[in-house]
Amino acid sequence: MIVAERLTGLHFTAQKERSVDLDDVEISNLDPFLRALLFTDGTVSRALEANTLSAVVVEPVEQTPAPVPPRIGRYLQLAENEECIRRRVVMRIAGTGLSVWAESYVLPSRLPPEFLTLLDGDSLGIGGSLERLKLESWRELLWFGLGPPPAWSDGAIPATTTLTRFYRVITQRLPALLISEAFAVEKRLGRYRLTGSADSPEDAAKGSAFGRLRPGTASGDPS
Repeated sequence: MIVAERLTGLHFTAQKERSVDLDDVEISNLDPFLRALLFTDGTVSRALEANTLSAVVVEPVEQTPAPVPPRIGRYLQLAENEECIRRRVVMRIAGTGLSVWAESYVLPSRLPPEFLTLLDGDSLGIGGSLERLKLESWRELLWFGLGPPPAWSDGAIPATTTLTRFYRVITQRLPALLISEAFAVEKRLGRYRLTGSADSPEDAAKGSAFGRLRPGTASGDPS
C-alpha cells in the first residue's frame, strides 16, 4: 500500500484536487492492465489494441468552439471566458462492452497550424496526431477517480462506473490541451477491470480464465 500511495503522489500532481463527482479508489484495487492505462503517457488506442488484439474504432462525437470552464481554464493557464476547441470522442471495439469516452479542450494557438487538419483525418486521434507531427510534448497527469459515464455519453453501452483520469499536454512550456478519459469498468474478484478486456494471467490462475468477452455478453460482479 505504501508503494501504491507513493506512485499516485509521484505521478498525479493534483490528485487532492480531483473533481467532486469522482470517488477515491486505491490503485491496488485495479487490475494490472487498468493500472497500466491509468499511468500511461502514450496513445491509449494503441494500448487497447495491444491488450485485446482487436481494432479500436475512434468515433468523433463533437468538435466545436466552446468557452473554457473555469476549472479547466486554471490548468490551461487561461483567463476567464477564453475560448478553445472542445472535442469529444468514443473509443470502442465492436462486439464488446469496451468503451472509453474522451473529452479534450484544445488551444490551437499553442499548437502547429496543421494540427487540427491532421486531427480530423487521423484514426488514432490526438495521440496519433501529436506523433505524426513529431511535436515535442509531455503529459502531466492531474487526478483520477471512479465516477459515472460523462453526461454526453449516448448510453449505447450500459456502463454504470468509469475510471476517469485528467491530464494536460504541455508543449513549449505551456499547456496546449487538457484531456479527460473515462474508461468503462466492471468489478471482478474484488478488483476493477476494463469492461470488455481479456482476463489477466493472475485472474486466469484464480480460475477466471474466461478469455475475451464474447460479442453481446457481459460478465457479472461476483464480489
